[in-house]
Amino acid sequence: MKDNKSIKQNSKIVLNRDENYEYIVPAVDRAARILMLLRQESRDMTIAEITEATGWHKSSVHKLLVTLTHHGLLDRNEATKRYSLGMVLIGYGQFVLNNLDIAYAAKSFLKELADFSGETANYSVLRGKRVVVVDSIESRLELRVVPPVGTTDSLTAKSTGKAILAFLPEKQADKIIQADGLGAFTKNSITDPKAFHKELAAIRKQGFATDFEEFRDGISAVSAPVFSATGQVKGGLTLVAPAFRMTKNKAMLYGKKCAQAAAQLSSMIS
Repeated sequence: MKDNKSIKQNSKIVLNRDENYEYIVPAVDRAARILMLLRQESRDMTIAEITEATGWHKSSVHKLLVTLTHHGLLDRNEATKRYSLGMVLIGYGQFVLNNLDIAYAAKSFLKELADFSGETANYSVLRGKRVVVVDSIESRLELRVVPPVGTTDSLTAKSTGKAILAFLPEKQADKIIQADGLGAFTKNSITDPKAFHKELAAIRKQGFATDFEEFRDGISAVSAPVFSATGQVKGGLTLVAPAFRMTKNKAMLYGKKCAQAAAQLSSMIS
């Protein structure tokens, strides 16, 4: 069982406006959205498919594709005329990971959590208003959940997002909840703002967050926040598993273990 996140929209790509919208450069924004589209679709695409998905004029899309290909951010298969993410992005990603000192320090804790539970352990960091998986140790069990490194989610989704959101300044958290909304991903999703705030209060009290099939049917997880030396929440340690194995009793046990590991990791961050 893989938790391969695939964000697909039936409508055209929608621009999420925020307080910095007036400073966004349209051409750069569109280029970034093409990269995100190919990442989300997890396949190569033709210019016609990209044009349809974005709703932009074909000539504009063509110019963007040529420019991105010129810089190695996209690769073009000359035989099929399909575009895919470029190999140069691997180098960029590795550079970012190599400079994440916290992620390096988290490796030993991920191994400890994976060995303790037998499930997949991952470490995610807060990037702007999103949470990004930067490292993971996969479960050795045949049936397992493996969020790929690079998976990006809203802070209102999954246990990792909730664990981080619960410890952000209240005004900042409220703004994110209002902007992102509370999606009804499954029948267990918390879509009522009052109930969601109550959930965040419980997370602050117990020190970790749970996700009992709230984001994906059949998948459950627990997460604990990681803090900087100044007390700012920076990311989260997570254990994720098929729901039938992560019972509520195990989730409490794993959650406490995650919280202990996160506290130790936090103490190492300067």
